[in-house]
Amino acid sequence: MATRNVNLTEGLDHFVEERVASGDFQNASEVVRAGLRLLKTRTDTDAARLARLRAAVQVGLDQLERGEGIEVEDIGAWLDELQAEVEAEFQ
Repeated sequence: MATRNVNLTEGLDHFVEERVASGDFQNASEVVRAGLRLLKTRTDTDAARLARLRAAVQVGLDQLERGEGIEVEDIGAWLDELQAEVEAEFQ
């Protein structure tokens, strides 16, 4: 297992000590590893969400290229209409 030296702020150091003192973790390394696992999970989730968003944008751009777009003159009214349609589906 790799060894790293990490500098923590006073607040983070106190948090690590609290987690160890609570008995949830045996030592500071376990606390840091748990935090890094959470960060990795969040990073992976964010990357997957971004990929889905980019794919959805591409679908929209492809539709526009095929002339399948609509022209909206009053965006507020259009959004209100769209919201009413969505709410009607869930009633």
